[in-house]
Amino acid sequence: MAKLERISMKDRLATELRRKILAGVLPPHSRVVEQDLADEYGVSRAVVRETMLVLELQGLIISTPYKGSEVASISRTEVEGLLLPLRIHIEQFAIGEGLALFDADTFEDFGRVLADMERAIYNKDINAFNEADMRFHAIIVDGCPTDSARSIWDSIHPRIRMHFAMQTGRTGALSEFLEDHKRLVDVFRTGDVAASREAIAAHIIGTNEPHLGLLDESA
Repeated sequence: MAKLERISMKDRLATELRRKILAGVLPPHSRVVEQDLADEYGVSRAVVRETMLVLELQGLIISTPYKGSEVASISRTEVEGLLLPLRIHIEQFAIGEGLALFDADTFEDFGRVLADMERAIYNKDINAFNEADMRFHAIIVDGCPTDSARSIWDSIHPRIRMHFAMQTGRTGALSEFLEDHKRLVDVFRTGDVAASREAIAAHIIGTNEPHLGLLDESA
């Protein structure tokens, strides 16, 4: 029972800190000190440490050895000029190499992710939606028979998480994003590589470019 209570406290603290980060109460580059949080919320440093790990995995906090932790940041310039073009190239390459290998199991995986997105929208759980969104695109990348796509994807994975975290919850467009992912799957089912490559590029641009101004507000 004690362990369940400790986990519950960790989850509550993670929710509170996530809310503060996404609302700008804890702005990018803000120092996050374990002892300060333990004192403020009346919890042990062990609970704070577990909470920090959760937020780090979600791309909201960056921890550097010997320097401590701070709230992560991501700029519109980075997203627009680097992250989105990289995502398009990686996923178009993966589609080009792997679409022919998509089978019934692949589409079942897509279906499960879409169901998770619907559930997240119903529960108003933005983090769960973002996690499902990441899994959706990981299916595309993992479908590539060569290792290069996954290797490059892994290298930018934390920045994609940060981008989703700082932008998605502010758009109010989760239902639109869900429908866009459903349309992608419909295109993939046709087996048309050219159409699928075009669709993934349009998806990445269309679900992100209209909302890039939100990143300016987070800077």
